[in-house]
Amino acid sequence: MTDVISKTAEDEFGIRSDPSDIERLRLYIFKKYGALNPETIKKVFISGEAASFLTVNETYFFREPVHFSFLKNILSTYEEAEIQICSAASSTGCEAYSIAMLIEEFNRTSTKPLFYHIDAFDINQEVIKTALQGVYTERVMRDDGSSFHYMTKPFLKKIKYGYEINASLKKNIRFFTHNLMDALYQEVYHIIFFRNAFIYFSQRARTQVLSNLSSALKENGFLIMGVSETAGAHHENLEPKNKNDVFYFQKTTPKKPAFDFTL
Repeated sequence: MTDVISKTAEDEFGIRSDPSDIERLRLYIFKKYGALNPETIKKVFISGEAASFLTVNETYFFREPVHFSFLKNILSTYEEAEIQICSAASSTGCEAYSIAMLIEEFNRTSTKPLFYHIDAFDINQEVIKTALQGVYTERVMRDDGSSFHYMTKPFLKKIKYGYEINASLKKNIRFFTHNLMDALYQEVYHIIFFRNAFIYFSQRARTQVLSNLSSALKENGFLIMGVSETAGAHHENLEPKNKNDVFYFQKTTPKKPAFDFTL
């Protein structure tokens, strides 16, 4: 039944799962339900139980700081009073909170502050629960990203085993569960962060994921992917760009060719 579980993981989540994770999930299904058949396996995926076994949730504050430098530099270019941002495959929420901290710091010093809203989602229900709680171990503060750690001071309370997010930072963030294989809202976001998750998707699923993300971006919106992932991403509506050694994509929908009515 491991082959059935692997195929269901690719069909439902679009991901290529590690054999050890598949085996852990197989044992879980058999122990909880006493049966291993296609119907039970499908049930575990639909309920969301499978995601906690098959997804990777490595995250910390201001991971890959070049992207936050990029964000910091473009915030002043927005003419709109409101900016919509998405943290896709957000894991336990450190990325979304890092984005919020940076914008709060920008607003504190800017003559043209921005109202912002962040949608942050993951397929794993358990990590979304952690994000909503906003309580973390000390591992969320690492050398990578330390140049931005001063931005955490107003919003992180030191507790016995780590840190707790100040409730004031949560007001503009919406955490929810969502499967990247399913469509998102159409042309909503100015910026989408989708980092260090693309590598886990099968080749077949990558096209669907990029199409869903592209459709959710406003025209000229930015898609920011993990440093090591950009070269492997290709989509007709996403133009690869490089600014100050930061690689990203910008949505530029190709113009449809004019009809030729010549007989």
